[in-house]
Amino acid sequence: MKNVYRISGGPLFSNSYILTENNSDCIVVDCCDGDKILRFLHDNGLKCRAVFLTHAHFDHCMNVSELAKEGAGIYMHEADIPLIHSSDNLAETMGADFKPFDVDVKVADGDIYSLCSMTVKVIHTPGHTRGGVCYLVDDEIIFSGDTLFRMSVGRTDFPGGNARELADSVKEKLFTLQKNYSVYPGHDEATNIFFERENNRYV
Repeated sequence: MKNVYRISGGPLFSNSYILTENNSDCIVVDCCDGDKILRFLHDNGLKCRAVFLTHAHFDHCMNVSELAKEGAGIYMHEADIPLIHSSDNLAETMGADFKPFDVDVKVADGDIYSLCSMTVKVIHTPGHTRGGVCYLVDDEIIFSGDTLFRMSVGRTDFPGGNARELADSVKEKLFTLQKNYSVYPGHDEATNIFFERENNRYV
């Protein structure tokens, strides 16, 4: 059975998720606080094989280079790579200490990866950022980053944001799904596709 652990932290109280099938190796979705995640991994005897980033705003990839040093591959959409070396990642605005990092695998819409006995499918959902993505894991759970929240959606007033694109991403790529996937967002609490389709008034 897959275990999903949520780690919340960082200056904007972002969510990261640790997923493991065997309580030995794992994948991580987003990196709100590299030190906190590494402590959790070490305390629980977990080896991180890959970090899947939903986008490159600083609060979702803080200190991800620390996990890379431990051997994790870093996965992210190519369109967000420019943010790594730009103030558009918002770290400077928030006075945060952001460490640039290298992307090992450039994900694209429809890509499927098999790691740690799990499958990860990429859904490109631009709007919050140009390279924003959601990850569908084992056809069960969607990690939505800052695309979709419980009763809300991500902001589009940052550089690279586009309100029309975000609305299209949510309505055409997420709300058209025919299964009631659990949704684990980049901030706040979990939700599900059918509830958001019926109740989310932001799209």
